[in-house]
Amino acid sequence: MMPISVDPESRPGEYVLKSLFANFTTISERKIRIVMAEPLEKPLVKSLQRGEDPQFDQLISTMSSLAEYCLPSILRTLFDWYKRQNGVEDESHEYRPRSNTKSKNDEQQKDYLLERRDLAIDFIFSLVLIEVLKQMPLHPVVDGLVHEVINLAFKHFRYKEGYHGPNTANMHIVADLYAEVIGVLAQAK
Repeated sequence: MMPISVDPESRPGEYVLKSLFANFTTISERKIRIVMAEPLEKPLVKSLQRGEDPQFDQLISTMSSLAEYCLPSILRTLFDWYKRQNGVEDESHEYRPRSNTKSKNDEQQKDYLLERRDLAIDFIFSLVLIEVLKQMPLHPVVDGLVHEVINLAFKHFRYKEGYHGPNTANMHIVADLYAEVIGVLAQAK
């Protein structure tokens, strides 16, 4: 992991936002590494839920406070982070379980781990969305960004027929978090 540097000569608001996201990126990567080292059977909620990491909770709270002044910038930056984490360059954000029933045991285990990583990213992403979107009444957002959030959330509600892997419970937890995101949007809009 390379340290993220922020140009100290940038404007104060830009400096604060970039520093905050550098911190967010570093902490998120650390949390994802921890989750990946845990047994597959351990639910993500045990490691990533609110209240488990005071530093991360404070960071999300700070992002929420800052969103009062620059919500569209924060949302665009969050989506950029999300796309980079998932290796998605297009706008589809299509979620697919990685494993299939035909893969060998080692390959299947690797697929489950990669799937767990994807779910951890979604977990973190949705936690931040829940907090920053609470600022929508104070700082309206372009409809395009709102639709992007809605489309992403609804992709996680689709039932994965025939899937019975170790990440099933985590998929439901992430879907619940995205339902909370939609709830925040519904209150704000």
